[in-house]
Amino acid sequence: GLITGVGLGGLTFALAAQDTASNIFGGLVIISDKPFAVGDWIQTASIEGTVEDVSFRSTRIRTFDDALLVVPNSTLSSASITNWSKMNKRKVKFNLGLRYDTEPSKVKAIIKDIESMLSSHSDIIPDSPLVRLDEFAASSLNIMVMFFTSHTSLSELKRVREEVNYSVLDILASHESNLALPSTSIYMECR
Repeated sequence: GLITGVGLGGLTFALAAQDTASNIFGGLVIISDKPFAVGDWIQTASIEGTVEDVSFRSTRIRTFDDALLVVPNSTLSSASITNWSKMNKRKVKFNLGLRYDTEPSKVKAIIKDIESMLSSHSDIIPDSPLVRLDEFAASSLNIMVMFFTSHTSLSELKRVREEVNYSVLDILASHESNLALPSTSIYMECR
């Protein structure tokens, strides 16, 4: 009985030591590879937040809901990590849906004016704007607008987007054009 008890105790200790060893090894991998640092905004398949502390056993991450996660390093070192803090630029892409009764000449003029506005905007990376009549959607003529900004913080990104949105509204007003509203036409056959 004593030998069995010692054997089970040894097995339990070995399993606990294996978990601790994998966390320490994961910590060494994180510290040596430096996929993130304290203060970085990271995301994995199940975790997103700001790194507050990295130790040999675990990493502390503050979520955007202000919860504190303590994640074993073995989990993080084996996960795909997106480090949003290492971005050099942010992509902005959206569609403008014009009404189907917009004349083709107006659509071309609107596209040209939006391209010009984006190209002259100080917060937009030069040569990145792309504005094209993209598709004939169910209830609108869709113009794709895409550009990159060097601002990576969320507040600055939202500021740039707001400025662009107001400018687009001004361009549409100057061409006396309106955005399409989602609609459905029903045709009834009377017998």
